[in-house]
Amino acid sequence: MRRLLLSVAIAAIFVGGAVAGRPGAAAGDVSATGAATGVFPAGAQLSGVTLSGSTMGMGVEIHADGTALGQFETELVGTDILGAARTISVEGDVAAGSLNSDGSVTFSGTSTVDLGNGQVQTGVPFTVTATTAGLQLIVGATTLPSQTLGAGTITIQ
Repeated sequence: MRRLLLSVAIAAIFVGGAVAGRPGAAAGDVSATGAATGVFPAGAQLSGVTLSGSTMGMGVEIHADGTALGQFETELVGTDILGAARTISVEGDVAAGSLNSDGSVTFSGTSTVDLGNGQVQTGVPFTVTATTAGLQLIVGATTLPSQTLGAGTITIQ
């Protein structure tokens, strides 16, 4: 998991630097970068796993025309119906995004979801709405409750 976060954090730095420092960056382009832990409110569930928290990383460049480039990865931590610890991994390639009027960003694409029980699903749509205080994730048809940051940061610029 540390290797995952390190890889995503490095990618976030490069994508963030590419937007902020690129001489040809278009007006209206925005980046969202971060490496953090998240905390779910009670009752959060995905595929029969009761979620308690997550580790996440993102490096996303969003263009004014709605296209986007980057990656989002998260490890969702929780317990299954038998009380056993389970981690669900979501690794997504970002294709579209927007800067919202409240300063948050929303981005989406397709992901690979490893349910932590031997089942791996590919081509799963995902959407993230991120703020500097946390994020909300939609995986397939499941909208998870908003997570607050436990540690780390999300930067939107």
